[in-house]
Amino acid sequence: MARPRKEQELDIPRRAVEETIRLLAQQGDFGVPLTAVAQAVGCTAPALYGHFRNKNALLRAARDEGFGRLYNEKFAVFEQMRGDPFGYLRDGSYAYARFALENPTLYRLMFSPPPKLGVSDDPWSSEAGRQVLSLLLTGLRSSQEHGYLPGADLQRYGFMFWSTIHGAVSLNIQNRLLDHAAKWDSTQSVIDALMEMIAATGPAKHPITS
Repeated sequence: MARPRKEQELDIPRRAVEETIRLLAQQGDFGVPLTAVAQAVGCTAPALYGHFRNKNALLRAARDEGFGRLYNEKFAVFEQMRGDPFGYLRDGSYAYARFALENPTLYRLMFSPPPKLGVSDDPWSSEAGRQVLSLLLTGLRSSQEHGYLPGADLQRYGFMFWSTIHGAVSLNIQNRLLDHAAKWDSTQSVIDALMEMIAATGPAKHPITS
């Protein structure tokens, strides 16, 4: 069995955020004690407090990391679908929904944080949140340049587009009667309906599913 590394050799902030996200998923709620995080990291509680003064500070860091991971997943799709903005909107939305359904507790922390966390109710108020939103707006803007959504106010349309998908995944996350496959099918149907609406505004038919 490997010997525990000394605290000075640990990247405590990074490890603490990773372990917090893992424990959030394991417990299914935000009640992750700092002592459990410290134990998972392999450091003492005082060493952890040296980087995060309380649990709320650690949850805020985990929330920012969640937005970063979501951005990376959507950006990977964006890179793959360059030149096909319609396809990016579709596949990027699929990636968003998969992230939410596979990380339900983290997603709730990101978009429905508890008041005691001291963060804005607006998920796009942080830099990490704005980066995720910017990818959606870029996809909509590029789609408009390719003939879709002519004359649409993309800020307003972007909010409608996001809030529809967000509502679908949030309702499915709360529904404990459905298994993961059923939740995905339900959410995918909502995304496909949105894409059909956009396709109807375009110059030519475009396949909805990949």
